[in-house]
Amino acid sequence: MDRREKGAQSEEAACRHLTQKGYQILQRNFRWKGGEIDIIAQINGLIVFVEVRARSYSTFGAAAETINASKKEKIKRTALLYLQKSRLDSPVRFDVITFDGDKLEHIENAFD
Repeated sequence: MDRREKGAQSEEAACRHLTQKGYQILQRNFRWKGGEIDIIAQINGLIVFVEVRARSYSTFGAAAETINASKKEKIKRTALLYLQKSRLDSPVRFDVITFDGDKLEHIENAFD
């Protein structure tokens, strides 16, 4: 399985996880001006921007460790563009869902 297939599988599993927790998936793979957000979801009036990361092996660190300050800023800029484009005025949160091997971890408010 190549990286693209692994990424698609991980995003699908993340969507199932979110749906089971009561989230409504608004959009997947939103791309705009060089940025991308894997999943945009909503729960209780809150818009949640979700970055999905997967690692088969932890040899070079955990999946969550691959999100650096530059990536966070790019996600935040893309989220702002999404909100403007969609004309949404809701509170927002940035979450990360990681897969280290088969273990899923949902980190809420990951960028704070």
